[in-house]
Amino acid sequence: MNASQTTVSFVIPGQPVGQGRPRFTTRGRYPHAVDPPKSRQYKNLVKKLAYDAYQGEPLDGPIKIKLIHYFEIPKSYSKKRKKACLEGTERPTKKPDIDNVYKGIADAMSGIIYQDDKQIVEDMQEQWYSLMPCVQVEVMQI
Repeated sequence: MNASQTTVSFVIPGQPVGQGRPRFTTRGRYPHAVDPPKSRQYKNLVKKLAYDAYQGEPLDGPIKIKLIHYFEIPKSYSKKRKKACLEGTERPTKKPDIDNVYKGIADAMSGIIYQDDKQIVEDMQEQWYSLMPCVQVEVMQI
């Protein structure tokens, strides 16, 4: 890694939230897309955390993003199943979809850490269960 490359890391606390489908309203004659409230709140949290982690000019050039999603273990799971979740032998396969969580986070960081999400040329994602749900975010200029 040379000196011009930058890495920004931060943690988004709480259960990962997928980007919901936008609702369309009309203002005058023009349709307007509106994020669902839960998605909007999550994106605002990500924007704040991204800004706290990186206050420089938005990065230019190609970007790599690594996201590790940690989901809360469902309370309905048996002790045996909870143990399997914590050991990593059972992984989350329920909603939200991994790509919907990614989309909301990538959109929120756009204009803060990097100029536009079209700069993302590589990504790596994982989903795990944890006692402390969160998303670990790492953005690298490559």
